[in-house]
Amino acid sequence: MESFISIQENKVYTSEILEKKSRFLAFSKYVSSSEEAELFYRQKRKEFSDAKHIVFAYKLENISRASDDGEPNGTAGRPILDIIQKLNLCNIIVVVVRYFGGIKLGAGPLLRMYAKSANSVLNPPFRYFEKAILMQIKVSFSQYQKLIKQCANNEIIILDAEFLDVVVAKIVCKQNQNIQGEIISSEEIFYSFKEVQ
Repeated sequence: MESFISIQENKVYTSEILEKKSRFLAFSKYVSSSEEAELFYRQKRKEFSDAKHIVFAYKLENISRASDDGEPNGTAGRPILDIIQKLNLCNIIVVVVRYFGGIKLGAGPLLRMYAKSANSVLNPPFRYFEKAILMQIKVSFSQYQKLIKQCANNEIIILDAEFLDVVVAKIVCKQNQNIQGEIISSEEIFYSFKEVQ
């Protein structure tokens, strides 16, 4: 996989829907691993430990998981995962917390409520993530000025720069960029250079 669509990193999107006295609190978050997804789910379980059901679905490059957490089989996690897949999203988790209001909804309406909750929390601007390289480089001051000009013309982003006797810069760039300077560290990541219209 060279690219995918997801939501903004380092942000949790939320929504709330009421249906026949039941509260559905939905949360979506960008995740880059199943460990990160499971951690987010555990945090929500702890935060809402008094809720009757806390269901989830997540999708990564090679794995997807869903849980009904005690709701009738196929009425909770699967509809959430279906919405994620319908929107062609990746590296995302959706958790829906349900506070039971005392009125049973039935399988069909319950399925629709979980799908509606997922839809409601997946309305933020989507981002287009592409394979990129995160580098820390050491450059002279004149090379740094050239790097700034290169950033304006290409998809290179300077995340941080420390000015010592030389400039130590942390940058992210597409893999086909030719960067001048001494590379201190380099790792392949996915990075969002633009929002999806």
